[in-house]
Amino acid sequence: MLLLIYLLYSGGRRPPVSIILMTVVVEILLVNASIAVNGAASNPFSSILLVPLVLGLALLPFKYGLAVLGISIAAQGAQLVLPTAHRHGDMMQQHAQGMIVSFILTSLLIATVILYFRLQLSAKAAAIQKLRERQLRDEQLLAIGTAAAQLTHDAATPIQTMHLILEELQETPSASLVDDLSVQFRQLQHLLHNWRQVADDVRESRISAFSASDLIRGIRRILLLARPEADINWPAPDKELAASVTADRTLLPALSSIVINACDAANGAPVKVTTWLDADTLCFKITNPVSADKTLPPDFLGARLVESQTGFGAGAILSNATIEKFGGKVNWNSDNQHVITIITLPRETI
Repeated sequence: MLLLIYLLYSGGRRPPVSIILMTVVVEILLVNASIAVNGAASNPFSSILLVPLVLGLALLPFKYGLAVLGISIAAQGAQLVLPTAHRHGDMMQQHAQGMIVSFILTSLLIATVILYFRLQLSAKAAAIQKLRERQLRDEQLLAIGTAAAQLTHDAATPIQTMHLILEELQETPSASLVDDLSVQFRQLQHLLHNWRQVADDVRESRISAFSASDLIRGIRRILLLARPEADINWPAPDKELAASVTADRTLLPALSSIVINACDAANGAPVKVTTWLDADTLCFKITNPVSADKTLPPDFLGARLVESQTGFGAGAILSNATIEKFGGKVNWNSDNQHVITIITLPRETI
């Protein structure tokens, strides 16, 4: 009871082990002494001794809990051998002794059950901790795999371009072709450098706050390397984008990949990218024209592989999975031979 009162006044905070042990032992000794001089085992309130015992077994470490059990049994057993102020007849004396023995057996049974369940809880807690560690490792592997797949997807274009340049060099050697080859090689180096940074962030679970302006500059820098010939209209926002997005470095390639896919689908036509702040989100809107013979499956795009003349939509799947990992959403819609992609990311005001 003393420990319950302490917990009530401390706001439910778990007290130190020393305070729990001292409180439980003092209560066991005081209650045993009080019962011994007030009817001993015949006292109808003797069962209250189980309360501090249960609390001690539940809240204390195993060795201290067993010590509390030993003190409680010893205090009860002492009433069998020590003289008391109350003298009973033979039948009443046997009844009192039976109650003491019953209390000791009940204490041992309660201790066994509590310790068993504590061991089970400890085993479950250890299993949950291992599951969390494995889940974290799986998430890291998934993030690195997604980044590697994104790298493969982004590197396909410069590799194909380098292959064509090498074929032309075999036929007609030219210094300008060598320069073009160097540009594509630098682009691959840039992709590999970014992937190493992404892998480091994922391995160390490093999360950063990216401002909206940094994201936009990063996307435009990647587009300048990946699609320097693309005609992208990126008007300035109506007001300053004073917001940040919490993510790792996989977010920037995912956003860039969506814009690159829009440029590829536009086939040289202008692509418009607008940004704005909503109530609690940072929004990107990418609008690109498509030819009339191309149909858009909005229910499938970004959710599964969709075969087309230019690929299977793997880039959209990877980008969609990465953006959703950070609480964002990607929606594709079609309107008058235009594809409208809207990306929303949870933001924080800066």
